[in-house]
Amino acid sequence: MNTLVAKEINDENVEANGKGGLLDVKGAKGARGADGANGANGANGANGANGASTANTANTAHTAKTVNTALVNRGLRTRRALGVISESELNRRSRRDDDRELKMDELDLDEQEQEVPKEQELPGSHEDPFSGMSRLSQSSRSSKSSQSSSTEQPMTPIMNQKIYGDIARAYKTYSKNSLDPNDEDTYDITMVAEYGNQIFNYMHKLEAKYMPDPRYMEDVQTELLWEHRTTLMDWLVQLHSRFNLLPETLYLSVNIIDRFLSKQAISLSRFQLCGAVAMFIAAKYEEINVPTVSQMIYMVGYQFSRVEFLKAERFMVEALDFEFGYPGPMSFLRRGSKADDYDSEIRTLAKYFLEFTVMDARFVASPVSWLAAGAQYTSRKMLGRGEWTDAHVYYSGYTEEQLTPLYDVFVECCLKCKTHHKAIFEKYSERRFKRSAIYVQEYLETYYGA
Repeated sequence: MNTLVAKEINDENVEANGKGGLLDVKGAKGARGADGANGANGANGANGANGASTANTANTAHTAKTVNTALVNRGLRTRRALGVISESELNRRSRRDDDRELKMDELDLDEQEQEVPKEQELPGSHEDPFSGMSRLSQSSRSSKSSQSSSTEQPMTPIMNQKIYGDIARAYKTYSKNSLDPNDEDTYDITMVAEYGNQIFNYMHKLEAKYMPDPRYMEDVQTELLWEHRTTLMDWLVQLHSRFNLLPETLYLSVNIIDRFLSKQAISLSRFQLCGAVAMFIAAKYEEINVPTVSQMIYMVGYQFSRVEFLKAERFMVEALDFEFGYPGPMSFLRRGSKADDYDSEIRTLAKYFLEFTVMDARFVASPVSWLAAGAQYTSRKMLGRGEWTDAHVYYSGYTEEQLTPLYDVFVECCLKCKTHHKAIFEKYSERRFKRSAIYVQEYLETYYGA
């Protein structure tokens, strides 16, 4: 009897396995037929072996579940024949399995519905959105090659033993281990005076970390010239004023552009897109109210679609490794202004000098703390506010000997303001900026006969 029962169970399993295989084959044939009739993905209808479409995968999964259910039900009937479970238990388990299968089918339909709309991926998301069809003409190429030898060298601060000694003396005089009870900043919690030195030491490290390549136009770019950058910066300043954004946003935008161009060669036809996207990213980082994508597309004259703009933004962010901690010159200018008791006239005039540095290729890789100190030094000199003291050396980190070359270059730029930085000159001729640019021109006429 036991032998017969064992043989019956074995026969049942063999039959179930055999039918399961037949169901699997029929299911595969059915899937192939459906694919051929409906022109589905995978024209040959081969499931799995040829990378079938979602419909083929769903059919295959359903067939597998059907086979599994048939095996379970057949095993339950065998156990009922042996008296292991009761008839009522067999019926209860069968209903439970039917309900489970129905739920699984519903889940599959939900998954298929979710997979179809899926988050729409931007077309060509892994392609370079800044490449274009334009190429430099032969004359432009020869101009670019001659420019690489004629472009003025990037400006950096000088350092020698005397300068090092002057800075050390200033630090020894003004650096203290405890907070000054007579200093107003000590009682202003927003100034975090106890951490001031550590914060600015860290910012000096950041300005070096996020410094672009001063010769990227010659070494990386194939279609762009420094003159193209000047044109873009002029437009960027106007865009910045149009949206009434913070000064930090402008300087971060310029830094993003220069760092991106130091890594990635782009087409001239996409250069304006590069500037608009950089401004958009910087605004997200610095501003409370950010211009919309539609506004940015409008500002570039609808030359690029929304998809192109967002694709370019993602490409630029990834190219820069999501690093936008550039400190900018404004924080260093505010720090240096402490030596002037936060004189608003000196600082407003210094903002003018700082802003037109974005137009000049010589300042692309200059330390922004040095530019801020040079702008403050030039402002003090033009306003007749006295000598550059040890207090200024301590709060700015630069001596007069290091800043004199900057003063000379700033004067040179102001003498040709209509060609060097026309948009910025017009901006700082307005009343809200105390007509700083006009004051500088009057000063130059008095002392230089310009």
